[in-house]
Amino acid sequence: MSESLFFYYLIIWQPLGYLLGVVGMLVEGDITWFTLSFLTSQGFFNLGLMLFIIFWSVVASDTLFFFVGRSIYHFPHFVKVWSDKIAQPFDRHIHSRPIQTLLISKFAYGVHKPILVRMGMIDKSYWEFMRQDVPSIFTWIAIIGSLGYFSGLSFFLVQQYLHYAEL
Repeated sequence: MSESLFFYYLIIWQPLGYLLGVVGMLVEGDITWFTLSFLTSQGFFNLGLMLFIIFWSVVASDTLFFFVGRSIYHFPHFVKVWSDKIAQPFDRHIHSRPIQTLLISKFAYGVHKPILVRMGMIDKSYWEFMRQDVPSIFTWIAIIGSLGYFSGLSFFLVQQYLHYAEL
């Protein structure tokens, strides 16, 4: 499995993988978490530690975008226009069903970050936002993590056929 130079670095210095996971979660969460959970099932990482790191990375990322919304008027105008254009149609949902809106937005590519920014813009308190965000974080971690982890566990079943897919 470790035919890649990247995997050798992970074997030599495992904290590199955890550090890249934190950075990856700030940029793109879905594919990063799927990949890390896949590699965790292959034995590259400790599951408990990885879950701890991923949870706090998602909290940090969501908090960052929430506070971008709080201070949106200090950013260039196009940031406010971008957030308004994408997230303003969801205002009714944000007010009436915030947990469901946050959860569904985590799975909708290109919508989640503007929703977080919008939640910061609409004068929600940070603690109210966290109370609504944490259940969606746990659900998202469980769904995407399970897909990656169990894909990794069943990888040996399809591994022999992958050489047909090589370019």
